[in-house]
Amino acid sequence: MFRFKSGIKVGYIRQGYIYFVSLLYGELDKERRRVIDSLCRECGGEYWRALREFVTTKTSATKICEEYFLSESTLHRAVRRYYEGFPKWL
Repeated sequence: MFRFKSGIKVGYIRQGYIYFVSLLYGELDKERRRVIDSLCRECGGEYWRALREFVTTKTSATKICEEYFLSESTLHRAVRRYYEGFPKWL
């Protein structure tokens, strides 16, 4: 379920757009998936796969953190960078 994240410097409508485009990851063409993968690598560092799974699925933060051995605060910082760095055109 989409929830507005007030700590992210991106407006409500834009956050909704990013959330739903990210969930459509599996339906996007290769180039758009590559852009999301690249952004996840840039924003998530060594945890980029955890970030990608979190933003492209409805898997909970708790489950992602347990599976990838990272703290929720680390995941949330990566998510903030992801939203703030998301391309305008995708």
